[in-house]
Amino acid sequence: MTMALFTTDAPETCGIVTLDGNGVVRAFHEKMTEPHGNLANGAVYICEPEIIEYIASLGRPVIDFSTEVIPHFMGRILGYRVSGYYRDIGTLESLERARREFPAPS
Repeated sequence: MTMALFTTDAPETCGIVTLDGNGVVRAFHEKMTEPHGNLANGAVYICEPEIIEYIASLGRPVIDFSTEVIPHFMGRILGYRVSGYYRDIGTLESLERARREFPAPS
């Protein structure tokens, strides 16, 4: 699996990752009050068929990717740092900020 990563200005609202020297995700902490860094999971993934098979093997219609899939594949996830504009828009405040920083063309 490859995970998109971005630098966040609000790490307490994101899943924060730690990479090793080869760009492999070695730690993932979801929404900590005192995060250890600001390199965030962008929630965009490229998955091998093995990932989809694992999800199917859980046998449930709904799963939490952050807590049920990512930990299972820890140490086998490649991080890809997104260049350019990338912002988490999971809150109304963050969405409004994104609209100000990157307005839609008229």
